[in-house]
Amino acid sequence: MSSSRKKILLKVIILGDSGVGKTSLMNQYVTQRFSNQYKATIGADFMTKETMVDDRVATLQIWDTAGQERFQSLGVAFYRGADCCVLVYDVTMPNTFKTLDSWRDEFLIQASPRDPENFPFVLIGNKI
Repeated sequence: MSSSRKKILLKVIILGDSGVGKTSLMNQYVTQRFSNQYKATIGADFMTKETMVDDRVATLQIWDTAGQERFQSLGVAFYRGADCCVLVYDVTMPNTFKTLDSWRDEFLIQASPRDPENFPFVLIGNKI
């Protein structure tokens, strides 16, 4: 296999307040299934999905994190080595949008990316 066809691993972290739908987004993307039952994430969990990126197979390792503040201290272990961060808010709860700056700032502190100014963040308004 040539180096241009090598598989790559991309670590994606999903952040946002509790109840905004982070777990549902991850499950829907990876398994194409949606559950109406709410079960709060404790600590963190992850799923993987293979996809094509720039004509190469990429394995996305998608980390779903608890939205409660009491679990934010787990950040360093989970955020380190991330390639992208997805910030999620609930469009029906404006307060969850207002907290995204603090989620972003905390992520940058904990993850310590090499180039924080250009680190890729994705913003998703959920529950439309």
